[in-house]
Amino acid sequence: MKPAILLSIMSALWSCASFAADIDPVVVSPDMYTVLLENDHVRVVRYVIQPGERDNWHTHPPKVSYVASGGKLRITIDGGESFEVTEETGHTSWMSALGRHFAENIGDTPVSVILVEVKSVGVRAGL
Repeated sequence: MKPAILLSIMSALWSCASFAADIDPVVVSPDMYTVLLENDHVRVVRYVIQPGERDNWHTHPPKVSYVASGGKLRITIDGGESFEVTEETGHTSWMSALGRHFAENIGDTPVSVILVEVKSVGVRAGL
C-alpha cells in the first residue's frame, strides 16, 4: 500500500480512537485473536481471518503489527465508511491507537498478523 494512502487511512481511524470506548478484539472475536504472551509491558496477539470471514467491532491500543501471511481486507470504521487494504507478507508497522472498526477478508487467502500491543514503557537498565 502506498504511504500516502496508508497515512490517510490511519488518520481516519485515529480520529475515531479518542471517541471510542475500548473494545478488546480478543474478547469479541476470540476465534480470530489468540493471546500468545502477556505481561505488564506488552500483549502479543495472533490474528487470523479466513477468506469470507468478518471480525466484530473492536478497537486497538498502540501497537506494532507484523503481517505473517498477507491478503486483502475491507475495513469498516464507525460511521459506515469502508476501504480496502492489501496486507503484504512481511510488512511491519507501528500504529497509534485505532478507533472502533471491523475487518472482512475479501481475498482468497487467510490473513495472519502478529500484533504487539504496548501497555507501558519499561526503563532500560543503566539509563
